[in-house]
Amino acid sequence: MGTSRRLTDQERRQIVRERAKGVSVSAISAALKVSPKTVYNVLSRGRAAVSANDSRTRVLTMRVTERDLCGFDAALARRGIAHRSDAMRCLMLAADDLLRPDEGMTDELRGMSAALNRVGNNVNQVARRLNEAKLKGERLPYTPASHAEIRDLAVLVFDLADQIQEMFRARRRELDLEVTKALAGLARQETEQVAGNGAE
Repeated sequence: MGTSRRLTDQERRQIVRERAKGVSVSAISAALKVSPKTVYNVLSRGRAAVSANDSRTRVLTMRVTERDLCGFDAALARRGIAHRSDAMRCLMLAADDLLRPDEGMTDELRGMSAALNRVGNNVNQVARRLNEAKLKGERLPYTPASHAEIRDLAVLVFDLADQIQEMFRARRRELDLEVTKALAGLARQETEQVAGNGAE
């Protein structure tokens, strides 16, 4: 019964609408005189997002390395998503949330930058005193108090580094949640389609 003829955009939209109403894949394929596999292909390629009076006319092309592509596919696989184009579309629609600057992190980084500048100034002053004494042939003015001062500065630098790492880890977790949220509907849709495919 099924043929390999090319479906029109109107037929693709009809498949999406009928399936959304709960019409079985076998009934849709019989009505359009195509194979159930053709119907599943239309549904799985994300044409569910094409509305009755709109179609996707713009094509985006990008070059990536094999490593980048493998990493992207692995990230999609962890979320149960098989189609790259659908995932990219979901991420594009969620771009406003994903790319919004974190104002809190920006403020904290400004404060840390100021603290690091102060540390740098203190270290420069210590180095200047040591260099001046050396040039004059004087005994280096490096006392136990100077040593304690340098240690305190080092501790501050390491503390700031730890804080920055934790901030970036927190931001990464937040972005991961945003990406998961953006792709959640797509993962659910593919799971339902796989389940429906097994039930037909």
